[in-house]
Amino acid sequence: MKKYRHSISMLIAFTMVCSASQLTAAETLGQVLRDAKWEGILGTWVDPKTKDVMRFSWKIKDRVIEQRDKVQNTEGVSLIGVNAKTGEVFEMGADSDGASGLATWTFKDNEAEVGTFVTTGDGQEVLLSLKYRLIDADTMTVKMFLPGVPDPLLNLTMKRKKTRK
Repeated sequence: MKKYRHSISMLIAFTMVCSASQLTAAETLGQVLRDAKWEGILGTWVDPKTKDVMRFSWKIKDRVIEQRDKVQNTEGVSLIGVNAKTGEVFEMGADSDGASGLATWTFKDNEAEVGTFVTTGDGQEVLLSLKYRLIDADTMTVKMFLPGVPDPLLNLTMKRKKTRK
């Protein structure tokens, strides 16, 4: 048993070193957003017609964004980060109706697509696609689609809320 103790200790140490090096080698969420020119999503966004609100802010600088929203009288909160092994941008969250979801973000040009697997508050499973489009520094559209349905379930034009000085 004694001769294996050293081997087990070495294996644990090697695993810890490898894990730490993989974490530092992964791109941070901040870097992913800068590379995709999507750091402009940070801030508070309001649809002037519906008064729906979305807020994206750093929970852990450069690593995790907290996204809070109030859309169609439902409040939601989620965390967005990067999987250190795959480099995928993921999101996980829940809302005041009891729904929860897991999502993957992809960026292309001025659009971000979020593929979301949602379990509704009553246990139904739904696939949704959200498309965020940055029109300019202060305007963003948000559309939600069901697979195979061309018309969006949700279609918002969000304006950046100006911060008070």
